[in-house]
Amino acid sequence: MSEEENTEEPEPGPMEVGADALRGLAHPLRARILDELAVHGPATATILGNRLGESSGSTSYHLRQLARYGFVEVEPGPGQRDRWWRLRPGGWRMRGTELLRGPATREAAEIVLDRYYGGRRERLRQWHALSGERPDEPELNRWIQVAQDSVAHMRMSPEETEEFARDLQAFVRERSRPYQGRTARSHPDTESVELQTDLFPNLLEPQEAPVVPDVLTDGDDGAPTDQ
Repeated sequence: MSEEENTEEPEPGPMEVGADALRGLAHPLRARILDELAVHGPATATILGNRLGESSGSTSYHLRQLARYGFVEVEPGPGQRDRWWRLRPGGWRMRGTELLRGPATREAAEIVLDRYYGGRRERLRQWHALSGERPDEPELNRWIQVAQDSVAHMRMSPEETEEFARDLQAFVRERSRPYQGRTARSHPDTESVELQTDLFPNLLEPQEAPVVPDVLTDGDDGAPTDQ
């Protein structure tokens, strides 16, 4: 008896964002569209327009531009009257340091990275503010109990750091696979959960310890002596 063939296509790896795709991303509305799709899942141009206060024609145009550069795609499915858009499976990655160094990409990279890191900080700030303002609300308190915030320090070489990052990304992709494709409609008892990770070397020199003058003691009573 022959084994059944696995017809499921493997998930593609992350797309490398080059200079052209970077310039296509450096538009504030496109960044907001990507955030909406990441948090709320697939949507039509009309739905996105309503959420963002834009016309459906505008969101439709920018969705097509995002698709041109590979960031989004039309969600597959038979018999759909409207075109539903989703983020590219597998995500994307950007070598920010290299793009910041290039004269042709520096300006666009600064725009994209400032917005990216600013958005991360703002969402985290909003969560801390909300949890501090309403700690006694039962539904919110459930999330307060499980939300995590931690820092780990390790001593590694660049090669070990690269391997660690690769293994961590593989773990996150595999562990999050059961939750992919969920929407607020299909799973009304869930919320969009964000995992933020940073991996970087602490290259700043440690601050020197303050110089404390020696204190001489007289005898066993510990009283300081005059010099």
